[in-house]
Amino acid sequence: MKRREMLPLFFINFIVYFVGTGLLPVLPLFASQFGITSTGIGLYIAFIFAAITLGTLFTGRIAYRFSPRGIFLAAGFLGIPALALLGRSTSFWQAILLTAVIWFLGGVGTALVNVQAGQYAARNQRGRSFGLMFLALPAASLISGMTIGRLVEWQSYRFMFDVLSVIWATWIVWSMLLPSDRPEQRPTPIPAVADSGHSKFGVMFYLLVATTLLSATTFYLTRLGTTFSLSALGFSPSAISSTTSVGGLIAIPATYLISALSDRLSRKHIITVGYVFAVGATVTMSTADQLWQFWLATSLLYMSRSINGSVAPALATDLLTRENLVRGIPYLSAANWMAAIFGSAIAGIGIDSLGQVNLFLLAAGLAAMAAVLMTLSSLPHHHQVQPLSNPQPGR
Repeated sequence: MKRREMLPLFFINFIVYFVGTGLLPVLPLFASQFGITSTGIGLYIAFIFAAITLGTLFTGRIAYRFSPRGIFLAAGFLGIPALALLGRSTSFWQAILLTAVIWFLGGVGTALVNVQAGQYAARNQRGRSFGLMFLALPAASLISGMTIGRLVEWQSYRFMFDVLSVIWATWIVWSMLLPSDRPEQRPTPIPAVADSGHSKFGVMFYLLVATTLLSATTFYLTRLGTTFSLSALGFSPSAISSTTSVGGLIAIPATYLISALSDRLSRKHIITVGYVFAVGATVTMSTADQLWQFWLATSLLYMSRSINGSVAPALATDLLTRENLVRGIPYLSAANWMAAIFGSAIAGIGIDSLGQVNLFLLAAGLAAMAAVLMTLSSLPHHHQVQPLSNPQPGR
């Protein structure tokens, strides 16, 4: 991938994750101002992640029909008023609608970034390329975790949303730096190879989607559960946001090193290790009552998320033909956001009915299931589609 494309794509990803990771810990507190219960808050978070899932899938439909720069620009312009108006919401239904718009646009942005990265990254640098793109998540988490909660405490939710709308506006600047190529000017797709009766994406790709769904459900269930737990223990918004900051700080070097390592070692084995980290995070969280314990658990959780977020798209690109890449990558991204729907709904209902300990142990079970499935996938398998180039051993 060329630097002139990598830098704008990275910062577009950074803006999406800055807004998303910054808002996610404080949205339950924002929604509580409208008198909403924990169950209602969980359903609210689930709904907005349904919106980002739709945005991701929508990208797979339009990515070859329009210029990527045009799509990025449209999403950038639409997000500015949505954020500004969200801070001026006077009823809960307005907050739901505007948050859904923001999350939908975020889904468009992150999915298109991954599609572009997959199309232009060389095979022996895919792990590093996707790692650099995903590095936006821990970097954004670090900075947003140190600022978003303090903005609320210093001024108000309205002021915080105004600041975020200004940050979102820089998305337009970075979009203008992208090439203005039209669909017919992009690389010609390689014809797909018959798959001996199997689906066009291949069995291994669908297994990767399934394990991503399980592990990402663990992540979002645990993140929202962390907010509920810390709030119940009486911690302030800035203390709650600090868990995001600490998680991002740990994940920044981990993302870069592990993604680069995946170009040399088995991507499947590395992804499995990430799932094991998620199990450790949730087990730690189940007994946490001190802030440092939540920091430790969140660090493990973000390392797991970084591994899956950077290495899984690289593995998917290994498995898919160029023709299927533009649809397959959004499906993988959608699995992450669908997991956010399930995780948020389960967290909201589970914290009321199951309690903190059982909720986090349930999350640990999901991550353990993902690890087992990925381990089984390392056994000999056949009938994969021909990837973009000849696979290397261990992929």
